Amino acid sequence: MHYEDLRIYKLAKKLRDELHEELKKIPHYWSIEDVYQVLDSSSSAVSNIVEGHGRKFFPKDNYRFLDISMPPSDETQNHVIALTVDGHLDQMKCTYFQNKYKTLSIQTLNYMNWIREKYNL
Repeated sequence: MHYEDLRIYKLAKKLRDELHEELKKIPHYWSIEDVYQVLDSSSSAVSNIVEGHGRKFFPKDNYRFLDISMPPSDETQNHVIALTVDGHLDQMKCTYFQNKYKTLSIQTLNYMNWIREKYNL
């Protein structure tokens, strides 16, 4: 199985891409510090899922990188809230991204639990 086949990868990448497109709509978005934080944290979540899968033959490493992918997802949610409070995103988009990132966290935890059980970690 390739990392592109992972459900959590597909969701993380979709969210990153959707969020990046949404941020491009913000006038002068390059001057808003939270935008950079969102770009970084949403990309980090995807990258760690990919890196963990690249170590799939080393279950502890795979598990560790999945664990590392969780905080950036939470961080992204926090920055989305900040952008909404500052008036850069509407509440509907904020709620959408929060719910989807929560789903990503749950799916990632489920995958981590599966790895832990399968390999007796």
